[in-house]
Amino acid sequence: MSLQYLKVSSIEQLLQSIDEPEAQILCGGTDLLIKMRSRLIQPRLLLDISEVEELRGIREGNGEIEIGAAVTESEIIASKGIAERLPLLVTALLQLGSVQIRNRGTLGGNLVNASPAADSAIPLLLYDAEVVLRSAGNERRVSVEDFLCGPGKTAIERGELLRAIAIPIPSEKFSQFFHKVGRRKALTIAIASLGALLRAEDGTVEAIRLAAGSVAPTPIRLHHVEKFLIGSKLTDSLITAARELASSAVSPIDDIRASADYRRHVIGDLLARFLRDEMEKIQN
Repeated sequence: MSLQYLKVSSIEQLLQSIDEPEAQILCGGTDLLIKMRSRLIQPRLLLDISEVEELRGIREGNGEIEIGAAVTESEIIASKGIAERLPLLVTALLQLGSVQIRNRGTLGGNLVNASPAADSAIPLLLYDAEVVLRSAGNERRVSVEDFLCGPGKTAIERGELLRAIAIPIPSEKFSQFFHKVGRRKALTIAIASLGALLRAEDGTVEAIRLAAGSVAPTPIRLHHVEKFLIGSKLTDSLITAARELASSAVSPIDDIRASADYRRHVIGDLLARFLRDEMEKIQN
């Protein structure tokens, strides 16, 4: 079977070719090429979108930042506007792969790959981001939470492509947290990860958003834990209860990297660590 390559110049051309048998979109290639080498997928047509202008660029307007699907992770990290308004996204991306991978990999590609361990999904969930899906006759938005349907599965329908990621600019200042646990210090795939945004007033939790990775079929928001914490004063007993609730709120699996029980403990411990640090800041 021969492999064809097409460098696409516009979204219209891409939409005309996307339904070709066994066609695959290529941009950074950091996930796709690995799957091809491992023969997990064997496309007949590669559609290179790396220079499609409509899929590139970072734009701000209408209270949100829109990041084109073909913008690299390094370009996002270097953006002053994102560093100022969406700092947790930068924090998470700096822990994704290596500099070389971030120079090639894209935010859109990381999402479409739909790994339960996707580092970029954590801040996007916390910022209530949406994906912008384009087809020949329509454009629709889907929350990142609904877009990720399972390992390797997304809400993209036949004839659609991911054009951009739209992220509302937070109107409030939050304390932020992102940490992932892995088996090595560099280029690690998370055994478990936790991200958080918190606003507290006089030690009382006014707003909190929590998201976890590698502990369910997709990265997830911990909505039950958020509801439990909102309106409560940070105390040792509250943190202990929140740790237990977070551990029970996830549904990890056993695999070659870690056991399900270990992953549950990690999520609980990471949340307790973050909340305790915030409590100590308030007390000091």
